[in-house]
Amino acid sequence: AGHVGSALAPILAQLPSRLKWVDSRENPGLEENAQDIDRIFSDAPAAEVADMPPGSYFIIMTHNHQLDYDILCAALRRKDAAYIGLIGSQTKWRRFQMRLQHQEGYAESVYSEVHCPIGLNQVPGKRPIEVAVSVAGEVISNYNQHNGQRPAVQGPGRAQLQPLADQLQHKERV
Repeated sequence: AGHVGSALAPILAQLPSRLKWVDSRENPGLEENAQDIDRIFSDAPAAEVADMPPGSYFIIMTHNHQLDYDILCAALRRKDAAYIGLIGSQTKWRRFQMRLQHQEGYAESVYSEVHCPIGLNQVPGKRPIEVAVSVAGEVISNYNQHNGQRPAVQGPGRAQLQPLADQLQHKERV
């Protein structure tokens, strides 16, 4: 969450999806009047990953590198994420890749689709709103590359693209 998450959430909440804001802090900084955002306060944010729908987009941007890593591992274990984005530098990502290989035993193919650093290179900037717009652009680009489709689980760990509209009911937000 934090400053970037607070800027990003209201942008993403305008998309045809259901936005769940998971944070371990009671005062994450999201405006109370931000509508259409499900807030989940949890002492174990990584554990919340298991309860997300198949084909979810995971945007990881916590205040703690270890927590980022734990959430990333939980998302990778699911094998059905449509998108995983991780805020951080190239150096952070290289460290995480080494840990994923050596501690978790993952082959590069398991985490090759993780977006880190998160956001579009064409939208530079360090201010929270600049990063938020960049991340939103990447998410929208990813969504459109799949023509409005996202993976739907077809058995353990096996995904198949299914039109997003088929999975949404009454403009439900994911």
